[in-house]
Amino acid sequence: MAFAGARCLKLHRILFITVGLWPYQKPFIWQIQAVFFFSAYCSMVFSQFTPFLTTTCNMECILKRFSYICITFVFILIYYSFYFNSEAVKQVFQHIQRDWKMCKNRYAMKIFEEYLSESYSFALFLCFLCLMGASFITLMESTPIILDVVAPMNKSRPRKLEVDIEFFIFNEEQYFFFLLLLEGAAAGFGVWSLLAIFTFFTTVMKHSCATYKIVSYLIRDTVPIHTLQLPVVQRIQYMHRNICLSIYIHRRTLEFCKGLLLSFDMWYFPLLLVCVLSLSCILFRLYNAIMQFKDLHDIVWSCGLLFCYLAYMFMSNLFAQSYTDHSVEVLGSTYDTLWYIAPLPIQKLFLMMHTSIKSHKLVLGGLFVASMEGFSTLVTSAISYFTFMHAMQL
Repeated sequence: MAFAGARCLKLHRILFITVGLWPYQKPFIWQIQAVFFFSAYCSMVFSQFTPFLTTTCNMECILKRFSYICITFVFILIYYSFYFNSEAVKQVFQHIQRDWKMCKNRYAMKIFEEYLSESYSFALFLCFLCLMGASFITLMESTPIILDVVAPMNKSRPRKLEVDIEFFIFNEEQYFFFLLLLEGAAAGFGVWSLLAIFTFFTTVMKHSCATYKIVSYLIRDTVPIHTLQLPVVQRIQYMHRNICLSIYIHRRTLEFCKGLLLSFDMWYFPLLLVCVLSLSCILFRLYNAIMQFKDLHDIVWSCGLLFCYLAYMFMSNLFAQSYTDHSVEVLGSTYDTLWYIAPLPIQKLFLMMHTSIKSHKLVLGGLFVASMEGFSTLVTSAISYFTFMHAMQL
């Protein structure tokens, strides 16, 4: 594994260990870590609901709080969908390593190197982007403190957290640093967990695309010109071996992706529902902020949240669409090869492949097809909810 795949797995191992999701060698301290994270999430959800009991809210306040509550639920659903499916994650790593050992061909290893290098570079870029974003958000949240030091006034500037949290025993002004640390820790852990899981699925999709690319290459190479000079028996043996290997890899990849989807089947519907509701709340919040134009800070936050949501949903569906496109290329390769000059038994095999090989779409929970069309469906659904909320407000 001395190539891009080894670097990729090492990076995923580091990311998963930092959030307690590494499926191998789970010591007792990691179980405590998972309980601690669950307690932190529960306290964060509780502290976001309690302001509804202590303060009166207008529509803007409700939308702001509800959007962050939905984001917290997204973090919880994604994190614990992985925590309770650690065996499935372990099988994914084992499957990927078996594929590397099975495909010893130089061209196959070159394809793996190319696709996994893209995945590794993308994961590093996202890590860097998250760290830069965390620094910028921390700077924005600490602006009153910085201004009090740089340009002091007769009294301290008002300090307000972006996320409304209430613990009853803490005064926000007096314990601002503690609450800021709590908010940053919860948001940072949630985003980092999301990053670790998203980059993992990116690597899985890239690996599956690479295996489909290898299958397409094997099928196209089944009837090369140089084999036409070989005796008929040897020619049939060579072509039969290529077809068997390509079908085995194709079926193995197909069953692997179906099994992985099935492992997380119960988590898709609540996750998609919460994502759509959260996106519609952010849209409505941004709409109100722009129409009233009272607070530029609120507009900036709403635009940032909307961009992150849309980027996450777009990239997820883009990788799923790439997977489907690569599965379609396998069918195309059966037509591109010189099957018509192959011996009759091989031609019959190709005709069977023409009718049996289908494109594979990633269907989540039997309801949602992950693709670019699926992305437009999610956005359309969010806009529909936004329109409904706007009509109810009027």
